[in-house]
Amino acid sequence: MGGITTPALMVLSHSAPGSSYIKAATGLVNTTNQAKNLLGITKSKRKKQERALLDAEQAAEGADLSARQAADLDDLHRRNAGSAARIQAESEIAEARRSRSLRQETGSLRAQLGAQGISSADGSGEAVILGRERAAAEQRQDAARLDALKLSALSEEEEALQRRNLLDLTRQQERQRLERLARGL
Repeated sequence: MGGITTPALMVLSHSAPGSSYIKAATGLVNTTNQAKNLLGITKSKRKKQERALLDAEQAAEGADLSARQAADLDDLHRRNAGSAARIQAESEIAEARRSRSLRQETGSLRAQLGAQGISSADGSGEAVILGRERAAAEQRQDAARLDALKLSALSEEEEALQRRNLLDLTRQQERQRLERLARGL
């Protein structure tokens, strides 16, 4: 025991009661290790239990995130379906107004031309009526393009939410992977 430098260790190692304390402590450690082995509480078992607990926690987090994302997406689908139906109804109403307005204007133009003695079937009368019909057709096309843009914006909103959901899911998986690495599991 030449390497022992502290007086307390020298006393414990050379005295009979000191060596009995060391033997008792060693025996206690051995008994504890045997009890752990019998109960199945070894380091590898604890690691497995920790890993299983972490897996369960992470699975619950993943399921919670997926459920929230699915609910958000369903909510957006319902809102967009309502918006699309509203856009369609407004489009139909506007088209009915345009048609009614065109018929009234055409009738009024024919009456005005007839009162002036101009035939609406040929010449300048026909040109005026055809010009008004072309203008109405352009309005119809403009309205259709606007409706298409509105519907496109709704679908783009859904796609953006799906991309955001995927990004959130990827972030969560990466965070969980880093947590596993940090815990050494």
